Amino acid sequence: MKKIDWNLLNDTIFWWEKKRIIFNIVVGLSGLLSLIVVSPYFFGIIEIIGILIWAILANILYSSGILIEIINLYYYSSAVKFFKYRSGLYVFGSFLYCAVTFFYPFLYFFPTFD
Repeated sequence: MKKIDWNLLNDTIFWWEKKRIIFNIVVGLSGLLSLIVVSPYFFGIIEIIGILIWAILANILYSSGILIEIINLYYYSSAVKFFKYRSGLYVFGSFLYCAVTFFYPFLYFFPTFD
């Protein structure tokens, strides 16, 4: 049986979960800003369901950072020191998701490839 460094595991989970609320706020604000800019003439239940699904997907993808570190910790005994790259991965992933969240309403409400 493998020996797990429980302190490192707890630190990993705590670090990512502490930043999740900031991630959700920033992604939500980028989507809200985009909707204000687009100012759709019709906004119904389908769009609300889409936003909820998008938020759930964002949190599932956000959790991949935690999973990558846990897999590294358990299967590879922390061979790769991902904790050195946490901040960079967090900023890059957050920026990428905010960019997609911002530009998607433009594609949805003003499709150019019909």
